[in-house]
Amino acid sequence: MDKTKYLPDRPRFIVYLIVIFIAFTAFALSREKPSVSIQPVTENQVTETERLTREIRGLKNRLARLEPAVPVKIVTPDQGRPDQGRHAAGAMPVQSVMEEGSILEFDIVYEDPEWVRPDYQPYWHSENGQAQSIPNLVQNSYHRLFISPGTEVLWKETMHTSGTAELFREVSLPVFNGEPGNTVAVIVFNHQVSDAFLWDNQVVLAGVPSRTGIQVIAFDKRALVKSTSGEIPAKNNSLKYLVQLVTPDGYEIDYNYCVISL
Repeated sequence: MDKTKYLPDRPRFIVYLIVIFIAFTAFALSREKPSVSIQPVTENQVTETERLTREIRGLKNRLARLEPAVPVKIVTPDQGRPDQGRHAAGAMPVQSVMEEGSILEFDIVYEDPEWVRPDYQPYWHSENGQAQSIPNLVQNSYHRLFISPGTEVLWKETMHTSGTAELFREVSLPVFNGEPGNTVAVIVFNHQVSDAFLWDNQVVLAGVPSRTGIQVIAFDKRALVKSTSGEIPAKNNSLKYLVQLVTPDGYEIDYNYCVISL
């Protein structure tokens, strides 16, 4: 008898071996505990997250400086006494101040009739520490008249607010009687002031309106604080002045207020 007929053929035998190997491998893998791989957060990833957090916080702070937290209507009240009409109590008609008031001497410190007032300045941007909010920019744009004591800090602040900070080194304010605090400076836009009149706490600046131009004029505070009787009020006090910008025939173009410390 031929014994070779009981042996499986070679291809079938190889298939059996492969099936047995796969089954054994699967059984062995199923008995092993799964391993968990924890990838540490790299330093670069932490830094990027922190950077984005700081950037978002900074943008929120900038937005808070630019506009109100919620949509709201803002109407800035007159700085005078509202129960006394448009201006502070006791204000004289402009024509009366021009006819009966005293002449107030002033120096023209800077003048450029071709100067054009910018709509926006880069130092008003929210990236700067002295950013101007949108409501303040709108309110300031109404005025052609900005008044400041002549001390360097307050003068810089006024020039920044009025949008003329780039002229700071070109404008040299006079010093009256050796005291910078004796100087009262006025920035005037689109108006050529030729005369100034004083009646108590009311100053009238008369001149011709124009479409362009800037003037910086300066008063001696000692002349400004004199009352109509010629007396100077006591020190350690402050006086509030109404300053009006008018045409030669007395029509008001703008007005503003200033507080003079004695």
